[in-house]
Amino acid sequence: MTLPGSVRALRSLLATVPACVALLGVAPRGHADEPQTDYMLNCMGCHVQDGSGAQGKVPSLRDTLVPFAQTADGRRYLVQVPGTAQSVLSDAEIAALLNWMMRQLSGVPLPAGVADFTAQEVGSYRAQRLEDPAAMRAQLLLKAAHP
Repeated sequence: MTLPGSVRALRSLLATVPACVALLGVAPRGHADEPQTDYMLNCMGCHVQDGSGAQGKVPSLRDTLVPFAQTADGRRYLVQVPGTAQSVLSDAEIAALLNWMMRQLSGVPLPAGVADFTAQEVGSYRAQRLEDPAAMRAQLLLKAAHP
């Protein structure tokens, strides 16, 4: 008995479902050893390839990342913004990603002595909710402009 083409196609498609489900179970969430990959998969869609964002819509990381990383409030903000705090990445993966971003995307040189983010630091900041990210960013920008 021959099956119509659409039924054969459906059978073929259904035969691949178990393999796809199995792959989903073993797919890695993040790449702590490859922060550039994590940036591409989790950040670049909004902040674009070079971190410049979209004027008026998505903040640029280029001029603010390193200055923010130099203060406790700025570090807290970088971890607590919704895209970071609600990410599927682990605390260690986020720490590695932020450290990579400071060195690769910032238009501001990274001064000696600026501490790397740690998984512990990221975890402690992620445990607290940032109520108003836009207001906090404005406050940090004001402090940076008038130290």
